[in-house]
Formats: sequence, C-alpha cells, structure tokens
Amino acid sequence: MHDKVNILLVDDQPSKLMSYEAILGELDENLITANSAREAFQQLLKAEIAVILMDVQMPELDGFELAAIVRNHPRFERTAIIFVSAIHLSDFDQLKGYAAGAVDYVSVPIIPEVLRAKVRVFVDLYRKTRQLERMNEELERRVAERTAELETSSRRLVESERRRSIALAAGSMGSWDWESDTGDLTWDEGHYRICGLTPGAFRPTTASVWAILHPDDREAVRDAALASLRLGETFHQEFRIVRPNGEERWCVATAIISRGDEGRAQLLSGVTYDITERKLAEQALAQTNEMLERRIEERTRERELALAQLFEAQKIDTIGQLTGGVAHDFNNLLMAILGSLDMLRKRLHDEKELRLLDNALEGAHRGAALTKRLLAFARRQELKPMAVDVAGLVNNIDELLRRTLGPSIDVAISIPAGLPPIEIDPNQFELALLNLAVNARDAMPDGGSLSISASLARSADISQLKPGDYLCVSLTDSGVGMDAATLAKATEPFFTTKGPGKGTGLGLSMVYGMAAQSGGALHLSSVEGKGTTVDLFLPLAANQQVPAKPPLDESTQVPLRAPKLNILVVDDDFLVRVGAAAMLEDLGHMVIEAQSANEALQILERTRTVDLVLTDFAMPGMNGADLMREIANRFPGMNVIFMSGYSESSKVEIKSPCVRLAKPFSQDQLAAAISQASTDSARETAAE
Repeated sequence: MHDKVNILLVDDQPSKLMSYEAILGELDENLITANSAREAFQQLLKAEIAVILMDVQMPELDGFELAAIVRNHPRFERTAIIFVSAIHLSDFDQLKGYAAGAVDYVSVPIIPEVLRAKVRVFVDLYRKTRQLERMNEELERRVAERTAELETSSRRLVESERRRSIALAAGSMGSWDWESDTGDLTWDEGHYRICGLTPGAFRPTTASVWAILHPDDREAVRDAALASLRLGETFHQEFRIVRPNGEERWCVATAIISRGDEGRAQLLSGVTYDITERKLAEQALAQTNEMLERRIEERTRERELALAQLFEAQKIDTIGQLTGGVAHDFNNLLMAILGSLDMLRKRLHDEKELRLLDNALEGAHRGAALTKRLLAFARRQELKPMAVDVAGLVNNIDELLRRTLGPSIDVAISIPAGLPPIEIDPNQFELALLNLAVNARDAMPDGGSLSISASLARSADISQLKPGDYLCVSLTDSGVGMDAATLAKATEPFFTTKGPGKGTGLGLSMVYGMAAQSGGALHLSSVEGKGTTVDLFLPLAANQQVPAKPPLDESTQVPLRAPKLNILVVDDDFLVRVGAAAMLEDLGHMVIEAQSANEALQILERTRTVDLVLTDFAMPGMNGADLMREIANRFPGMNVIFMSGYSESSKVEIKSPCVRLAKPFSQDQLAAAISQASTDSARETAAE
C-alpha cells in the first residue's frame, strides 16, 4: 500500500496522449495530461510531479526547450524527464536531450512493456527519494530532540550539583569515602560540621571514627559495613555520634560499593545525614500520640459513662411516666373508695361493722400514701415550694428522727448556721428526710451511726443539675452498704432489699423524684460493708426571706361553714364524679354532674344558677385548665375548685378565682375548699 504519485504526459496530439494513458494505466498512478508546453508548465506549478513523459516535436516550444525551462526551475531540477520521439534521433540529438535534463528516450512505435518499465523505474526512484528525505527529516528531528534532552540533563546535573553543594554546606549532610584495605577515611567539610570537628585538628580513620560513635551503636555500624562489603549491597545504617562537647546527634549514613580491578569490593562512598531534629520531632510526636490515645481512652470512658447515665435517666423517666399514669388512675379509684367509706361511716352504728369499715378506711389511706409516693417518684405530685431554712427544719424534726431511729442509732447533726435558704416544699422535704433516716435504720440492724450535714455545692459536681449554686444535704450511715448492682437500681420504684412485707421500695424513689421535681438531684454512694451516703442537691431560694411558720397541710385545715350552693361537678371518671356528688349532697349542696368540659359549658349556658364549679384537671379533649379559661372569659366571677393529683395542674395560670384541691380528698377537705372559694369570692366582691 502506497500513495499514488503524479505522472505528467505532454504531447500536442490527443491520440498519443490517450495511448500513453492506456499503457500507463496499469501502474495505478495519477496521470495528468497537457497538450502544450505552456499547459505542461502550469500543471507542474499546481502539482508535485514524479515523472514527465513528453514529445520532442511540439509547436511553440519543443521538448528540448521545455526540458531546459523545467530544469532551470529549482523546484523541478530533480524531476525525471523521459522523451518520446517519432523520428530517429542522432547521437547529437540525444546528447542535446541529456544536456537539457532528460533521463531516458523512448522511440515510436512504443512498446508498452518497455514504456511501463521505464516509467516504473523512475516512479520507484521518486518514492525512494521521498522516503529517504522523510527519514532524514525524522533523523534530524530526533537528533534535535536528543540534543535538547542532553542539554536539559546537563543543566539539571549542574543544578543538582549546585544544590548538593548548598545542602552539604548547610551542615545537615556530609560526604565520605572509606578504603576497606587501608581503613583510610576521606571527609568533606559538611561531615566535619556534623561531627562538631575541625578539619585540621582531626584525622578521620577507622579507629578515630570508632571513638566518636555512640558506644551502644558501634557494633551495629561495623557489622553493617562489613556485610555491605561482603555481599556487595548498599550500606544503610542509623546511629548516634557523640560530639567533643558531649552532645549526642542522630545520623543516618547511606553508601554504595566500588570494586577494584579484580572485582573485589574495596571502597564505600556515601553520604551522612544529621537527623537529630527529625528524631526529636518523632519522639515528640510519639509522646503526643501517647497522650492523645490516653485522652481518647478517657473521653471514650466518659462517653460510655454519659451514655450509661443517659440510658439510666431515660429508663427512670419511662418508669416514672408509667408510674405516674398508674398513680393517677389509682387516685381516682381511691377518691371513690374513700368518699364512699366516709359517707358510709356516718350511717353505721354497729361496733363490729364500724371496725370492719375502719379497717377498709385504713387500707384506703395507706393506698393514698402509696399513690403519693408513686407521684413523687414520677415528679407529678403537687408541690408548694417556698424558702426553707434547712438548719431550722432539721432541728424541728430532730426529736422525731431520734425517736424513729431508736436508741441503738447514734444521730449526729452538723449543719452550720448562716447557710442560705433553699426553695422546696417543707412538708415533702421533712417526709424525704424521715424516709432516708428509716432506710438508714434498716441498713443498721445491730445499731450504728447516722450523720446529717449540709454545705454549699456547685452544679459542676453533678451532671443532672443546671449551672448554679446549690445546698447539699448529706445523710451518711454506717450500715451494710450496697454493691454496684444494688446501687444501680436503688432509686427504681418497688426495688427493695428488704424481706417480703417489710418495704414497698418507694421510699428512696420518692426522695429521688421530689429532689428532681424541685430542681435538684439525688446522688448515692455506697461501699459494701462500710455504709451509704445520700447527697441531696437542692436549689437556693431566690427570695432569701424565710416565713415565720410553714403553712399548715391541707389535711389539718379546719373547714369553715359555707352557704348552701348549686355546684357543677365535672369529671370524666364516673366513680369520682358520683363520689364527689355524694359528699357535696351530704354537706347540703345541690349538685349538677357533667362528664366533659364541653357538657359543662353547655350546662352553664342553660343554667344561670350555678354558684361553683368543681372540675378535674386531666380529661380527654378539653382539660380542666382549658375549661377554667373558657369560664373566666364567658362567665366572669364564677368560682372554681380545681381538683387533681398531677403536679402539672399547679403550674396552670388562671385569671379567675380558683382553689386547688389535691386528690384523693376527704369530705372535710372538700368542705374547707368550698369555704375558701366562698371566702375569696366575698373578698373580691367587697373590694369592688
């Protein structure tokens, strides 16, 4: 396969041109025809011509004249010209043709094979010439590229040598040679600087260099050098040197082997690098990594502890929600039981029947106490926080504590004067201290000691607390203590280590819930066989003024007489609603019942004679708080008693007159609430 070349056919006779084309067509080249010398010259200027086949006898210019013109042009001075003549030419004419630039003659009549052979020879010669020219051009290009590469390499070599000289002069590197046969060493200035030596004052030999090597590294350097010579491998060794001033420097040396005439390794030529700074950096990095690993381990342990605490808090919160829901429902049942038993007791006179009824009432009251503890753990009991002086409160219950604990327990109270008051419900706080004291007593069956102390603390000590200052009340006993598994479950409701029938497992959980609901926290620490410490972290009071006497509990308030009223009772629980209605009717009041807030509003719209609304808090749809807001907007001045066992009810803000009544309540407590609501209403009317 090759590219076609151009063959120019020049003759003034078209028939001869056609015969040339027919003969030369088998060559499979490009055939270009011209009828005159002028047309032929035009074709030469337009295309690259390999061979010209022209007639000698032509008008205007003959073949000799055209050949002379072609040869005088620099572009065509090597183009092959073959003359075709129909007449016999003399030797003089042939010489004239050759002088004009012809390369061959073909006589007429033309033998096709001869003509094709002659033209093919010059076509192949043209191709070979062009191929040789291209090869020469490629060779010249490659020579130029190689020359450029060599020049670049030479420049790089010069630059590399310059940089090597700069690096060596900087003192961090030095070159050397070691003759294995003689033991002679040759150092450059850089190597002297690395070793802290002066060229004129130190002669490097095997023995002298041995002396400056660190004693612990000498054997390793010698063994590596001998092994390199024996095996013919590259020498590479890290070692320490000791400068004349006693300073240790870390170095690494690399060398290659040079062999003598007999092929035996005789010379080590190498470079020594001072890597002291790198070593120091590696040591610092190792120390940093070690410290970082320790920190990661510490953070991991802290994170695991935090996750465990979070899991425990979520578990306690879940148990609290479940417990609170159960306690709420149980409160409603107790409400119906206590109310009905109270009403029934007024109607019975038989002593045996009254004894049975009193047993039922006692059981119901115990259930009510149990429910309060459940609500306390669930943080849903209604609290009445106020500023409380811890020292005064503990002193007030000192005698009760000692009587409860008995003579086998030594009680030591150490609460300094001048501590700021705390914000807490005093009744619930007293109950919490008594519960903790009873737990301590049960942990010391053979007697022991209980100390009660108080001090200021920061929130940073306990993760569950908000930032700020707190008062820490601590109770420490010398009892049996708890192991880790028991300590982890100690605040869970119903968990107890006491025997059957000896404890509900709600005392500590109630204290835990009361502290958390008050904005504080409970922290337990215990050592098995050595005792337990309970720390109560309680928030400081915003108002530092402590009331002279704490308010009486609702159960101790004396009911006041109230006029007969029309009272609307609203509760979705049928038993509670019927029980409350029965107690009201027994007190002489008229009662209207509603099982939802919407039904209560409809009754108030229809009946304008309602004097008082007694409503539950937790109801489906519109709750008691929403109902009171609607009453305040649509029936201004209407008295409302708000009954609930949930702490959420105490946080509801109502603009209308409102008395709160905690479930379960007795008939006396209900009467006292009605009296209070009537008194508050009378005061507001008088003020207007």
